[in-house]
Amino acid sequence: MENYENAVIGEETIIEENVSVGVRYHPAAGCAVIGDHSILRSGTVIYGDVKTGSYFQSGHYTVIRARVEMGDYCTVTNGSVIEGLVKMGDSVRLMSHVYVCSRTVFGSRIICGPGVTFLNDKRPGRDNAPTKGAFIEDDVMIGGGSLILPGVRIGKGSFIAAGSVVTKDVPPYSFVKGFPAKAEPIPADLDVPVSPEMACQKTDLWHPLGPDPWQAEWVAEYGSEPVPEPLTGAKKPNTKGPI
Repeated sequence: MENYENAVIGEETIIEENVSVGVRYHPAAGCAVIGDHSILRSGTVIYGDVKTGSYFQSGHYTVIRARVEMGDYCTVTNGSVIEGLVKMGDSVRLMSHVYVCSRTVFGSRIICGPGVTFLNDKRPGRDNAPTKGAFIEDDVMIGGGSLILPGVRIGKGSFIAAGSVVTKDVPPYSFVKGFPAKAEPIPADLDVPVSPEMACQKTDLWHPLGPDPWQAEWVAEYGSEPVPEPLTGAKKPNTKGPI
């Protein structure tokens, strides 16, 4: 481990340009601790008093405020925000533009699709009652664009369909869909563990130490691949004629 301003950075961790880690948000703020083999991509902002496990990955312009604790193999991707006072187990993956309010708890092996929002105040601006976010148990998948209301508990092994508005507790092993969302027994094809390759992903497709991105599969029925081989250089723009 080596010191990095107000942070302790794990071994073999990659920090790109324009990253703020260990932000001193308060005179009494402590340092940030980033686990081994992690990557902090450009635009990432991580406050002091944040602790990640090994193989943590941030996307571009990720914001993680203070008093957040994560296990190993957690990922917070592009434009996502964690407002602080949040606990996360191992293998929690937040895709792009996920918003996590304070006082939210995640178990392990959880995937949140793009644009999921977690709230923590049932009567914002109307009273001074304590706020309380959701509690997400292990092995839960939350589809993109879903909204999880304050204090909701989502049971182990459940699958939340994209665009759902979850207003009340979800029993374990439920399939949830709709607005407001309704729970039903999970179908057999969804009642399976989270993929080990995804749960313990050390790198992603665009990681500098990851697999060759040119080996990524394209959807054949969609026609030719976009940029099928590395570009060798750009031509100078045409500055003499109209663009």
